[in-house]
Amino acid sequence: MLNIISHTELQSQQFKTHFYEGLISSKTQKDSIPLKLEIIKKEATLKKDTILLLKTLITLSAFERYRLNFDKAFSYAGEASLLSEAFEKDLYQAKTQEELGIITYLFKQNEESGTYFMNSHEIYKKLYSERSIGNLELHRSHYNLVMHNQRIMDQDNLSAHIDTCSILSKQFKTDVITKLYLDEKQSSLEEWNNNLDNALALLHSIANKLEKVEPASELKKKNKNFLLIVYGRIACIYLKTNELDLAERYFEKFTKINGVLGETTFYRSFLYSRYAEVLFKLGKYSKAYEYEQKSNAIGNTYLDPRNEKNKGFLTIVNPFREQLRKKNEQLNLKNLELAKQRENILSFRIILFVILLILVIAGFMIRSRMRSLKFQRKERDSNELINVKNKELTANTLQLIEKEEVIKTLSNYIKESNNDKQSQSLLKSIERSSVSLWDAFNTRFKEQNIGFYERLQKKVPNLSSSDLKLCALIKLNFSGKEMAYLLGISLGSVHVARHRLRKKMKLERDKNLTNFINSI
Repeated sequence: MLNIISHTELQSQQFKTHFYEGLISSKTQKDSIPLKLEIIKKEATLKKDTILLLKTLITLSAFERYRLNFDKAFSYAGEASLLSEAFEKDLYQAKTQEELGIITYLFKQNEESGTYFMNSHEIYKKLYSERSIGNLELHRSHYNLVMHNQRIMDQDNLSAHIDTCSILSKQFKTDVITKLYLDEKQSSLEEWNNNLDNALALLHSIANKLEKVEPASELKKKNKNFLLIVYGRIACIYLKTNELDLAERYFEKFTKINGVLGETTFYRSFLYSRYAEVLFKLGKYSKAYEYEQKSNAIGNTYLDPRNEKNKGFLTIVNPFREQLRKKNEQLNLKNLELAKQRENILSFRIILFVILLILVIAGFMIRSRMRSLKFQRKERDSNELINVKNKELTANTLQLIEKEEVIKTLSNYIKESNNDKQSQSLLKSIERSSVSLWDAFNTRFKEQNIGFYERLQKKVPNLSSSDLKLCALIKLNFSGKEMAYLLGISLGSVHVARHRLRKKMKLERDKNLTNFINSI
């Protein structure tokens, strides 16, 4: 039995080359490229030129990938990825993620390659929105996803990215091959939908255009590997429709394309195996065995993990992942430290704010308390002063009462003992010079107890003028007899007036009238 490798879909590969970064020319001899790049790498390291070093590492990775030295390619790409992340160079983070995506894509690590391509694409989109890159760079990023979605047979995303590439390609000058690349991808959509005639029409059109290119032209040399892919695609569709003669014809065309190295080597292995299948069905067993052996030889050389050449790639993957894991752990620790620092700073600010707030509130309280104490002290001093003056007024009034009594006694004596003209003249003089004792008292009382009558009337609105006079005398602690003299009424009338006043004020028996009036 032939050992036929079971591939379901053939992918063409048009990834960026080692010429893309511009460090080496397409005319540079292949043998001298590694030496030249190593010299540039050393110079960049000595000069601490991070950008140049990143460009060199990416170029070295692409060149070793082209030479199928995947262990070295992955090592250079991994080194570039760590360096770009350490120096936070967005563009080169995108480029290194892209390079890692290409390498893992070639080894059919679809999940990892998709992750790398998407990480790269997100950065490219961000840079494009910031106008840091142009349409060409964004086009290439979308095209990487075209390749990935063709590999995993995601029709919707493949169609979307093909459309985007078509739109972007109109916005910059492209070579003829760009549209042919997209037509080949479109043929996959037709094939998946079982529109095999449409798929073949697109592929035959691409093949005819490439075959008509002059043999010596740059386009012919550049895209010889693409024609190999197109022939293979056509042959595989004919195999699917069981048109074995046509399949054999195009497989034979593919085998005559010599000198194509690089990434299409993997597809040679696949096509050799499918060609062997066709030959086997046609009964050409010897030739079928020959091409199966060629397919196995490529597989054993580049894809067999037991092969010494492949061990490097397989062993480099783990250390690189370990480096990324450690780096991520370090970043997480730093982020935790930063978060803790921010939390401490926030806590300190909150505590400081609370302390300041407490101090401000305490300041307002102290200030308010001081004002209150000052007001109380002022009020107490004012009340004390009023009390002193009221006592003086009381004493003066009592003295006046005594004098009034003496004058009254003297006037009565004169009236009784002498009734001559001289005595009458003296009595009239005494009457003219005397002032109402109540008027003199009330004037001074209102000056010293400002607002007393108003406050009293507000609290007890139905008080008469006689009631107000009585309240003033009670406030100054006059006796009943002194009140009777000043008001010009009898002592009994004073008692009656006090009783009526209590009733108007609605005071209970246990309430002291004098204390109530003094509180006003």
